[in-house]
Amino acid sequence: MGQIEYSTNNSGGSWWLTDEDWYALEEAGWTVQWEKDIKDKLFKDSSNPDRWLGALATKATFPGDDFEEAVRSFENATGQYANDAGCDCCGQPHNFYHTDDNGNWSYY
Repeated sequence: MGQIEYSTNNSGGSWWLTDEDWYALEEAGWTVQWEKDIKDKLFKDSSNPDRWLGALATKATFPGDDFEEAVRSFENATGQYANDAGCDCCGQPHNFYHTDDNGNWSYY
């Protein structure tokens, strides 16, 4: 069994997920990669090293292989839509990838 990875993009000049959204994802069974736990990352906020460019997190993983289940969980937890387009110059704000046990990945 693999996992579904969510990655956010600072689309349009701001993060689309709030701090509360990240906590809600964690409560919904996602494993959030908190920025405070990542060592030696560039552009840490000097006033708050628990954040990266203002964000508490930018990635999370959901156990399993089912994109639909992961997306449904994401949307229920955050109130966001997985297929939001974002802005033309920055791209979409929400990205989902699947990685299988052999390290092969596919994009939602």
